[in-house]
Amino acid sequence: MRTLLRRLWRSSRSVPALGALLRTLDRAWWARTIRHTGLVDTDFVALQLGRPVTAAQAIRRYVRGGHARGLSLNPLVLERLVSAQLPDADRVPALYAYLVADTAEISTSPVWSAPAHAAAHPDALRSPGGPVGDAWRRALRGETLPLRAGRRTRDATREEILDAARGALVAHETGSDAGAAAFPGSVADAIVWRLDATDDDGTALSVLSDVLAEGHDDSAALVCLGAAPADVRIAAGLLALVDGRVALTGVAPPVADIEAASPLGTLLTVRAGGARACADAVNAVRAAGRQRPSGLLWLSPTGTIASAGLVAGDVTAGTTAHPLLHGFPREDLASFGEAVDVAAIDSPVRAHLVGAAETPRTLLDHTVTRRGAPAPRTLPAEITTPRPAGAPGRGLALEITDAGPVVTRHRETTTLPDGRTVPRLRWAIRTAAPAGGAGRSWGDTHFARGIATALERLGQYVAVDARPATSRASSALDDVSLTLRGPHPLAPPPTGVRMLWIISHPDEITAEEVARFDIVHAASAPWAAQAAERWARPVHPLLQCTDTTRFTPSGAPRTAELVFVGTARGIARPAVIEPLRAGAPLRVYGPDWRGYIAASAIAATHVPNDELPRLYEAAGAVLNDHWPAMQREGFVSNRLFDVVAAGGRAISDDVEGIAELFGGAVRTYRSEQELRELVTGDLDALFPAEHDLSAISARIREKHSFDARAATLLEAALTRLQG
Repeated sequence: MRTLLRRLWRSSRSVPALGALLRTLDRAWWARTIRHTGLVDTDFVALQLGRPVTAAQAIRRYVRGGHARGLSLNPLVLERLVSAQLPDADRVPALYAYLVADTAEISTSPVWSAPAHAAAHPDALRSPGGPVGDAWRRALRGETLPLRAGRRTRDATREEILDAARGALVAHETGSDAGAAAFPGSVADAIVWRLDATDDDGTALSVLSDVLAEGHDDSAALVCLGAAPADVRIAAGLLALVDGRVALTGVAPPVADIEAASPLGTLLTVRAGGARACADAVNAVRAAGRQRPSGLLWLSPTGTIASAGLVAGDVTAGTTAHPLLHGFPREDLASFGEAVDVAAIDSPVRAHLVGAAETPRTLLDHTVTRRGAPAPRTLPAEITTPRPAGAPGRGLALEITDAGPVVTRHRETTTLPDGRTVPRLRWAIRTAAPAGGAGRSWGDTHFARGIATALERLGQYVAVDARPATSRASSALDDVSLTLRGPHPLAPPPTGVRMLWIISHPDEITAEEVARFDIVHAASAPWAAQAAERWARPVHPLLQCTDTTRFTPSGAPRTAELVFVGTARGIARPAVIEPLRAGAPLRVYGPDWRGYIAASAIAATHVPNDELPRLYEAAGAVLNDHWPAMQREGFVSNRLFDVVAAGGRAISDDVEGIAELFGGAVRTYRSEQELRELVTGDLDALFPAEHDLSAISARIREKHSFDARAATLLEAALTRLQG
């Protein structure tokens, strides 16, 4: 009922007159919720607004859009950091979303830990405003708060926190270069850390903290605040309060000025605003920069290569250098090894020793993502020696010309396990997943990687494209495109063999979409047969599958615990809710269950992929359900293949074909009552004996592996190419 009401409330906002009224009511409710927590520090808000305010005025400004512009009501809360951890926080102010959520594990600041405060003070979870509210009331009473940056800590009073916030705001507004003036000349390790408007979630500050934790006392960092949102600037001020090696400035000084003022041999690390790189990557380029000037591989937001460094045909002073393999998938750098020599570094994160003259290079095992496109650049006068670029391989030939890198296709063959010699094709597996970290958690991404690895074991070259990369220009060099049809339709490229594999959302597939592909597969035998008849064209059944290099029994002892792995999907999923209501021992692993089930039932918000096989194998049973359209059309979830391949047992809603595929290893239910009876009974009595389960598991690994599916896909592509 709550889910239905939530949907009706949201849909009503699309009605013009009613929507305006509901938005007004929303803001009133947000304000009321925030006001009753006592979280608002009016002195702190006044620092940001430049004038005194009452708590009511501050809250009104915040809920009417100030939250989206970086206005913060409390120095311990960073808006985008909180919203990234909570469902619906992109629709409502993050502070409100925090207050109505389970606050035990939500981080609110890069320099103060709300979860640590909750662990040290359990009563804070029941306090108005949760851990943040409890901590700030303590600060108002004169207690200190433990701030942390890397390995450094400092107990700070409210007054010290406000002074640090004031200093950060003044540094930004006045464009003060006081930090820049004191920065060079006296340190052996200098870091220039630029921020911009896209650095809105505090990640850049957390990364800098971790980088400095690996540095020495003679390290120093200049944080250039630029156009960073106000709450991020304030967090930078708190970072400087904790770590005296950090100075702040509003405007970044030219790197050339810092170099000119620094002794030869100073390690200089530069990060461009908006660059997304983890601390391990930054530390790697810093270590490499002590040997030779080095940069991280620059990826665009689409996941394709923005630049692997600048290369030129005739590398002499005044030559124009061009970005290497711009617009190609990252996989095309595999044959270069760990690094590639370049004419000049072209990276948002780079490091070198001041005065270094060695050949620069790009690290290929570590990446940085940043918006914007690289541009050709004239090489400086000191460039006088050719810089070899190597060759990309993977069916490509590379020529470095004065006009830029020229990539052409050349043909190779490979030998299959059965002894046949076949063409070595370039494949692109295309998914609807977003690029970067957001897409790594998608099941479609893991599925695509599994198919890619299996095709590579057959001697093929494979790249996996996230949704933003599916229109990359370099796709013209691909022989085969395999589109995994998930939640969004993807137009096929104009060239090559175009395959479609429908693995979900069958209710959205149209004849027009299918007609654009040369070969169509579907992960449901009954749906494939019906679609073939309906559209008068072949639709081949090709079920989902499992990665047998990961999902295989390890001998882990079976427990009596039920396990569910997955997201809440914005609804109270019966496969989780009903067992918990029945008192079953269920442990839930997923990112957005707060507000739907008790916190005690949430084992973790994420399970590393390498831990899933053992989790499945050891569970008394793994619970599973399907989207209604998937269930109706006979699309069996790949999770069931994974569970059974790992030696596990599953309980799932009924889908045509499950009994024939998995035998007794998967028990099905047709109603909530049947589900409750299954999970509260003797689990061992539901399933076959262990030796029978072992035989079922072995059959799934043999018949329904990524390798088996890759062999089918390759045969289909070769048949099409051979005409």
